[in-house]
Amino acid sequence: MLTSVLTRKNLIAISISAFYAIMLVFTGACLDGSYTMMSHNNPLTKIAQGIGFKVITPGTMGFIALILVAFYIVVFVTAFTYEHRYAVVNNINPKSPKMIGVYAGTLGVCLLLSLGLGIIIQSPLTAENLSNVLTFIGQSVSLSFFVFAALILVIGAVMMFVINFRNIDKPFKMFDESSQPIFDDDDLDGGSSVKSSFDSEDDKGAMPGFGPGGVGTGIGAGAAFGEGETVVKGTEPLEDREKVFPTLCRIDNEYDGFVNESIQSDNVTLKELCTGFRNYLAKTEKLYFDIDTIRFFISGFAASHFEILEGLSGTGKSSLPRYFAKYVDADVLFMPVQATWRDKTNILGFFNEFSKTYNETEFLASLYRASYNPDRLQLFVLDEMNISRVEYYFADLLSVLEYPKDQWKLKVMNVPYDFIPPVKLEDGKVTIPPNSFFVGTANKDDSTFTITDKVYDRAITMEFTDKNAPFAVLDDVSTIRLSASHLDKLFKAAMSNPNTVMQQADFVKLNTITSYVYEQFGIAIGNRIINQITNIVPVFVACGGTKETAIDYMLSKKLVAKIEGRFEEYIKEALRGLLDLISKTYGTGVLKLTEKCAKNIIKTL
Repeated sequence: MLTSVLTRKNLIAISISAFYAIMLVFTGACLDGSYTMMSHNNPLTKIAQGIGFKVITPGTMGFIALILVAFYIVVFVTAFTYEHRYAVVNNINPKSPKMIGVYAGTLGVCLLLSLGLGIIIQSPLTAENLSNVLTFIGQSVSLSFFVFAALILVIGAVMMFVINFRNIDKPFKMFDESSQPIFDDDDLDGGSSVKSSFDSEDDKGAMPGFGPGGVGTGIGAGAAFGEGETVVKGTEPLEDREKVFPTLCRIDNEYDGFVNESIQSDNVTLKELCTGFRNYLAKTEKLYFDIDTIRFFISGFAASHFEILEGLSGTGKSSLPRYFAKYVDADVLFMPVQATWRDKTNILGFFNEFSKTYNETEFLASLYRASYNPDRLQLFVLDEMNISRVEYYFADLLSVLEYPKDQWKLKVMNVPYDFIPPVKLEDGKVTIPPNSFFVGTANKDDSTFTITDKVYDRAITMEFTDKNAPFAVLDDVSTIRLSASHLDKLFKAAMSNPNTVMQQADFVKLNTITSYVYEQFGIAIGNRIINQITNIVPVFVACGGTKETAIDYMLSKKLVAKIEGRFEEYIKEALRGLLDLISKTYGTGVLKLTEKCAKNIIKTL
């Protein structure tokens, strides 16, 4: 934030005020009638005598009063530049009556402090002495101002001469290069920068100005197509942020720069939340889910802000997050993934070098708006997310979600110097607030890509294989309001409850299974998955489930499912050994999904 306030222009203004303050003190020393610091024949004294200024001996306290005036001139200029820049950065009109009142108040405070302190320290405190001191200050300010203005004119004239003399053979440009085309000999010989910028994209097999699949990603220096990184030329100034980021600025104006701190939330428990949501789906939407499916869907958000719902078409993968948002009064954005998506610009947008504007996406706008409503749940649903490779367009977000929450920021663009971005786009980065959750739906057919293990490991995955039988709901059902803070409170309470957390005996059983899988198949689970299990199990239990069922969900997708596609001779016997070990450790039929997954693999061998 400091770099957005202390710009070069501000520092120039402050340095000029400091230069003037020094000139003011120097002028006062020249006008001091005692001539203890300067000769009575100095040039400024002669100018003052020619103008008709009164010769005054202010004394030590009078001279200190002048120093106070000089000091508070610098203080006022510093405060003014900060207030003006702060208004601009925070989307407040710097010329509004409110800000003008702030400037006037600052000026008044500086005047009162400088003159007030100067008067108080005078001795003797008589009318004649005060009159002499104020006259001395007034004469010093007047003369120093004219001398300062003259010096500025002289220095400016010298700089104008030197700069133009050094560039005498170069064409004169009143404005910068971005607004006035300049042609040189290379342009006339066919080596123009316009041609080279198009050639750079043609070499990559893409049309100029368009990314893969015809989606725009910028021109020339405006975008690096392979990386999806938007880069703006630092030497080219941009228009006002309202033109570059119209949607984000409209959101700033809507909230006037202020965050909605909290919302009212119904005081429900996790168990009530799961039961109520399931009944709501059945009675209102005629959608029927197993209660453990609902429990795992909700508790999964305690372990990861990213869930993958995969399986057969028509089993309710897209409906589950849609109606959950409706049930808890959350915001939700559906994004149908396209096969042409190749990098993060497809979800975050890109800077267009031709129009000098940023092509904002709904995803970026919703993420930006969520920062203004940190207590309102925000769901992002990537429908059919594996119709393109997830690593192409979602890699940055997956990586960022591994960081501590205060570092959840996505780079949108490199902000040029002195461009003031929207209020919550600090340093060209958009924040992923903790109230944001991401759900991807994935079909398993020939038209989709396989989701890699590194994506699966970072997500909580659920598989939908069967349609559940309808059931009757006799009780009345209605939607609720669930705040992000209340949901987080429920999660933390469950994860700190000694009756629901994983115990040492639970880890011993889990380690028995994972060690066998590692020894037989070379497949291990790392600390990330262990942490996910540690977080999801107590929340699942608080939702009304059992530890074994939660562990079953995790083992089936995080461990056993990775054996699919292996056809070595020993696989079948090793899987039978795994089934026997599960039966001995947990009992037969306890880890149903894990056993089913292992048996299905055996059938294919």
